[in-house]
Parts: sequence; structure tokens; C-alpha cells
Amino acid sequence: MGDGQNPANRKKIRKHKVNHHPTISWEEVPRVLEKVSLNPCNSHPIAQLATKLTFMTFLRSGALTRLEWEMIDEKRKILIIDGKTSGLKRKKDCNDHIPHHVPITPHMEKIFARAKRFNQGEKYIFPPLRESRFPHLDPSEPNNFLRTLGYHGKLVSHGWRSVALTNGIDLLKTPKEVIKKQMGHLPDNKVDQAYDKSLMLEERRIFLNKWCDLLSQTD
Repeated sequence: MGDGQNPANRKKIRKHKVNHHPTISWEEVPRVLEKVSLNPCNSHPIAQLATKLTFMTFLRSGALTRLEWEMIDEKRKILIIDGKTSGLKRKKDCNDHIPHHVPITPHMEKIFARAKRFNQGEKYIFPPLRESRFPHLDPSEPNNFLRTLGYHGKLVSHGWRSVALTNGIDLLKTPKEVIKKQMGHLPDNKVDQAYDKSLMLEERRIFLNKWCDLLSQTD
């Protein structure tokens, strides 16, 4: 074999380059929120509502578009998402029995109330906009909406998670552990996986209320 042709030669193997999802700085957030609210491209209200809820909860699109009305615990004001829901990134037969909890804020309640007006008896909060292979909103719709607003290559819904984590820490002074739990992250080491069953729901509720208020004030 010539130089560089032997796959066993580790010196010649290039390291994998990590490409992060497009995101924005906090200085750019007001403009994004304004565009989403004004909806100048006249996208369907369901796509707009789904994107707004994405900004409030920073759920992955796969999970957010699969939200069902029955997941809402109105008495406790908590959204309880089954751990097997696609988009939560749970591993089958490993941790997919663990649900994800999202404390519901007054801002989120307004989103659900408006979505209810479009509901025709569907079990999903966000129904499909047109004939689709999905019985719910296509997971690509939040990104499609951002793209039509002019953010192609600049921001995707998954990239918003970086905005939430960074500014939840910097602006709201919220401990990273609280935000990561709200992002759906589970313990990443064997000891915590075995013993840490905490939910930190009150801390997460306080954070999400502050976060939604911040977005509302920034809009």
C-alpha cells in the first residue's frame, strides 16, 4: 500500500468535524421574535404557534410536533411527554420509560388556547397542515417557517436550544443543571443514572416563567 492508503494507519485518519446547528446571539433575538409574531410571510397559524412554543420550551421539533392534548395535566399545569415519544432522544429499553416534564406557564396556556381553536377533534395539539405522512404537524415545519422568515442557514429550531441554555445562564442566572433537565437531558454518568431521580419541577417552573417573561419583554 502507498502512503496514506492503509486504513489502519491512524495518523492518516481525519478526525470527525462537529457541525453545530445554526444559532443566533441574544442581540438578534428581538428581530426574530418580531418576525415570528408578525408572520410577514403569512404562514399557517399552526406553524407559527408551534414555533412560538418551541421558543418557550426549546423542545426538539420531533417531540414538539407529536404533543397530544392528553399529555396536558391541567390541574398540576404540567405537560407530561411519554418517554417513548420520538424526538426526546430516549434509548429503547434503556431510559424510554422516563417521561419528560414541562411546567406550563401562562404564556404557554395562551398558545394551547389558540391551538384549540384550530382543533377538529384531533388528538395532536398541532395537526398537519396538508396531506402528510404524519398524523401530526410535520417536524420540519418550524424550520420551514424560520426559513421563510429569512433565517435559512442562520437559525434552526434545534439551534434555539443554545440560545436558551446560554442566556438562561447569563441573563437569568439559572443553574445549568435546571436548564439541562428542562432540555430533556438525563444523567450522563452511571452513578447519577442509578441514583439521581430528581425532577426539580419547581426550579424548572420558576425558570420557564422567567424565560417566557423575558421573551415577551424582548418581543
